[in-house]
Amino acid sequence: MSSPTKTLQPVPAGKKALYFLDNNPFGASIVAVTLSDDGTLSAPKRTLFNGIGLLGKRANRPTNMDSLFSQDSVVVDGNTLFTISPGSDRVHMFAISPDDPRNLVPVGGPVPTGGRFPVSLAYSRKLGLLCVLHSGHVGGVSTFRVNDLGSENPGIKPLGHFFPLPIPQTATPPLGPTNTAGDIVFNPSQTAVFVLLKFDGVAKFPGHVFAFPVDQKTATLVPAPVQSRPAGLLAPYSITFVGNDDSRAILSDAAFGAQFIQVSYPSLEVTLTKSLTISMTSAPCWTAYAAHLDIMFVLGGFDPTPVAVDIKTQDIKYTITAPAETLGGFDSLVYGDYLYVLQGAAGISVFKIDANGGKLVQNLNLSALGSRDGWEGLAMYGK
Repeated sequence: MSSPTKTLQPVPAGKKALYFLDNNPFGASIVAVTLSDDGTLSAPKRTLFNGIGLLGKRANRPTNMDSLFSQDSVVVDGNTLFTISPGSDRVHMFAISPDDPRNLVPVGGPVPTGGRFPVSLAYSRKLGLLCVLHSGHVGGVSTFRVNDLGSENPGIKPLGHFFPLPIPQTATPPLGPTNTAGDIVFNPSQTAVFVLLKFDGVAKFPGHVFAFPVDQKTATLVPAPVQSRPAGLLAPYSITFVGNDDSRAILSDAAFGAQFIQVSYPSLEVTLTKSLTISMTSAPCWTAYAAHLDIMFVLGGFDPTPVAVDIKTQDIKYTITAPAETLGGFDSLVYGDYLYVLQGAAGISVFKIDANGGKLVQNLNLSALGSRDGWEGLAMYGK
């Protein structure tokens, strides 16, 4: 079944696009935005799909921003996009048109995830394996076999595996942002999957990292994850590995800043190498890696200032001035010399970046799309 779409501007000539999820309880959708050669954004297009959103709760009422308390709710690999519908407990696969990558076509039907309140995805094309993290009262990881777009029967097939995790929620939607799941990613070699749990963000109940080994013969997760609770880890939100290095990663920690971690192999035990307090932004929850600059950008939901962290020195290198009216920085990514940030306002900020600093070059106003509530994730086609 094709999805209804809504276009706000004419079809562009560009062959790159950014995507985010509109986690709307009245009908979920993906919003695609054209990325031009000069780094600017234009021509948003909404694709509705067969799923409904669900907003997490804060103080027993729905939250309008950061509705999933997570990172990586949209994943793009080649010409394939994956996302979730938290209110339907479904995972979705789309084919991206190379002629106009804003055009998305569902591949197969939505597939039940097996848990409650899916929030984050990780995909390995090498393994043909998709993992979905859940943060509701049935919390944990489910796995799926993916037949890619070139196969005879492309789509998502449940493997029937659900790996529960100790997420202390008694209802769905969950009450957050603490005591929820944060992120799920493969390491660069795709030999393990790492999951973050935030818990209450204080020393008595610190954050957890769970590492699932991958059985390379069956291309499935080993059902007994390695659990690490390193002292000093409080409320980990996102995890980003440094380049192709399986042993080094940075976690955003909403309690105070960023955590540099070391992963040991084959044990998969995680230790902290440095905790970095970031006072220039509030609620530092999201990260975006600029490999060519050896910089990790950290974004906070209550302050729009991107903070550049030097990977080598493990210290703050610079900050970028952002307009207060953008109301915070959320899911983000780096492409070339540009940092793209989903705002707390209805828009996306574009920053030109280099080794010594950055500057705002565009604020794409997306208020014509309607309510900002529930906008999640940021992924790119055309890298």
